[in-house]
Amino acid sequence: MWVIRESLRLLEKIAIAVVIAIIVAELRTLASGGERMHTFQLSLVIVGALLLMMGAVGPGTNYERNLTAVGRYWSHRAGVQDNAPPPGPVLTAGAVFVLSGVAVIALGLFI
Repeated sequence: MWVIRESLRLLEKIAIAVVIAIIVAELRTLASGGERMHTFQLSLVIVGALLLMMGAVGPGTNYERNLTAVGRYWSHRAGVQDNAPPPGPVLTAGAVFVLSGVAVIALGLFI
């Protein structure tokens, strides 16, 4: 079950990155013209590179602690009081960012 949970978490990050790349590409194309597909490919590579940099920060940094604190804040605000870790192995935030960065860059290069 944990494999499905972590796979969905990874796919969520990839989908969010692709949506951000689409928005950036459309805004740039509307502002300066040019070919949409080429701009979309460049946006994917840039967003993927940013994800790789976020993943390269490593575990135990202020960035990862901030992600955990923000996640706890929103879960408490939504009324969720469960602080227990999910059952089974969990991918670190850095691993999710690196894997999604590689996937988004590959998507940008091979479209």
